[in-house]
Amino acid sequence: MIVLALLAAAATPQPTEPRTFQDWTVGCDNGRACHAVALVPEPWPDDALTMSVRRGPDAGALPVVAFELGADSNAAAVVADGRRLAVRLVGSEGETRVAPADTAAAIGALRTAGELRLEAADGKPLGTVSLKGASAALLYMDEQQRRVGTATALVRPGTRPLTAAPPALPVVVARPLSSARPLTVSTATLRALRKKHGCTIDEVGGPDEAETAAIGPSETLLLLACGSGAYNVSHVPFILRRGHGGAQLAAFDVKPGWWAEEGKPMLINAGWDKERGLLVSYSKGRGLGDCGTTSEYAWDGRAFRLVEQSDMEECRGSTDYITTWRTRLVRR
Repeated sequence: MIVLALLAAAATPQPTEPRTFQDWTVGCDNGRACHAVALVPEPWPDDALTMSVRRGPDAGALPVVAFELGADSNAAAVVADGRRLAVRLVGSEGETRVAPADTAAAIGALRTAGELRLEAADGKPLGTVSLKGASAALLYMDEQQRRVGTATALVRPGTRPLTAAPPALPVVVARPLSSARPLTVSTATLRALRKKHGCTIDEVGGPDEAETAAIGPSETLLLLACGSGAYNVSHVPFILRRGHGGAQLAAFDVKPGWWAEEGKPMLINAGWDKERGLLVSYSKGRGLGDCGTTSEYAWDGRAFRLVEQSDMEECRGSTDYITTWRTRLVRR
């Protein structure tokens, strides 16, 4: 019984919680992949920029230093406290990154400088990044990845090799992508579900929406809109099965959204990603989208399993969310 209880506990998703150090926030997921993000300092300066440092958990993983600028930006130079750094900027994957060979110089500036400024080739300033808390955020990354005192550490290097292996990601076994047609849901059924689960439009407001998607050979997901605010729409997820009357509240391996307050699963801005076969939700802390939670779930035939989650707890200008939970998705 003890072994079974331990296995059940290990199978329950436990997203990590990011930490904030002054103008930087940082988090590492359950696989020890880490991500630090610069925030806009308060009060907000007009020329504020944000940036990030990402690093994988493996011993040989190099940090990736990037700025929240498009890959086609005209940024050509990085200046730390008035001193131009010997680093090159390259467009990569939709953002502006420090060239891999120059990341050591950039990390050195993050440890010691108070501010970075980006400049165009003609010297025109493009914006500034606050480095208050950057060194502490990088140290936190080192601590979580067991790098402190090793040759791979960013802040407190030593001579020891990194021997700590990253933990294996949990495996989620999901149903294959379905090509079936979703079951039809009558207007009367939707009206009855709204009444039963407290989603009457006149009472809670919001759009009178219902989305269906085939998630298995005989199962259909129903997302019923159940109230809205200025930039969030709540959805209650149901499962309908061919040959079985009625709709049941969908089951989850971790209670999503406002379950505790509502007594039922309540997803925010939910939708079915047909291409990937995932139930996705995006809860925004405010309209700008610079804080909130994004979650992705896979259907295993009995319940939705949390595949990935990303969070940004600070509403301070960055939409570069930090991954706090990852799995290895297998379909069969």
